[in-house]
Amino acid sequence: MGWVTHEGAVRADGPARRSPERRPDPAGGVPAELAHLQRTAGNRAVAAHLDRVVQRHLQPTAPDEVGQAAATEPSLAAPTSANAVEPGTGTGTGTTPAPATPSRQAQVYAKLNTTDTGRWALGIIDKWKIPVDYNFAGVGSFHQAGKIFVNRALSIDAATLVTMHEAQHADTFKSGRAADVEKLSRAEYIAKKIADEAEAVVRQIEGSVPMTARGASLAGSGITQGLIDKYRAAFYAKRDELEAADPTMSRAEINRRCRLHTRDTEVTNWFTDGTFVTSTGGAANVTYSQHYGKSWDDSHTPPSPAPAGGGG
Repeated sequence: MGWVTHEGAVRADGPARRSPERRPDPAGGVPAELAHLQRTAGNRAVAAHLDRVVQRHLQPTAPDEVGQAAATEPSLAAPTSANAVEPGTGTGTGTTPAPATPSRQAQVYAKLNTTDTGRWALGIIDKWKIPVDYNFAGVGSFHQAGKIFVNRALSIDAATLVTMHEAQHADTFKSGRAADVEKLSRAEYIAKKIADEAEAVVRQIEGSVPMTARGASLAGSGITQGLIDKYRAAFYAKRDELEAADPTMSRAEINRRCRLHTRDTEVTNWFTDGTFVTSTGGAANVTYSQHYGKSWDDSHTPPSPAPAGGGG
């Protein structure tokens, strides 16, 4: 999408109608789950530093998907240019050094560790040892071949939400589920690429709700409150439909089906209708379906023959 890259991208409340039980926000975490994670793991920052195919993620994001409640502490040995502690801007005098300012990576990791989706992203980074460059000076932010690049112009809030998105692509790639441009038909390739993009956006939306509730900004992340509202509207419309069709269906099953439906309809359409455009694709206003179609075409177009003859 517009804020990420051609490799990545970046953009449901209502009264309960069938039981007094509290419903988890489809775009947020489950409070009890979060409380348990905080008790067992604490609020720790992590360390570690993207092509992909559909990862059919059926439940709201949870850190235990990658076998841990929270990621490990970042290594303090031999910091790189991307995660080195930057000089502070304090007002120390004489020979007393100013307090060090945490690196961008440390600030992002600390914020990721405050949400279920963020802890999931940290777990992915830790599990696959994904290098993340938070000082990328090029165009956009993206995943490429198992590495994540986050533009240095983004705020910490935006960089946090972009990391959630790109972690989805990195996990798909490292898991061996990336769409194979050589083996898939053009339509299959585009569909699988966009399916992974849609899953990445849903993860962002789920992570953004608890962050914005604590005062975080969506600016620069690629998702907006308007998109979150569209997601919720589609989610709850499907919920009402399911409740009317089967009043005995469990809340967990309703939420699972609503998430899948909203991802595969509402969110997926954003990648073809111009809502999201690539940030590193060169030409302006290139949709993801156009971008991935061109990628397939380029891969299947034989090279032009060399000109005949020679000169002296």
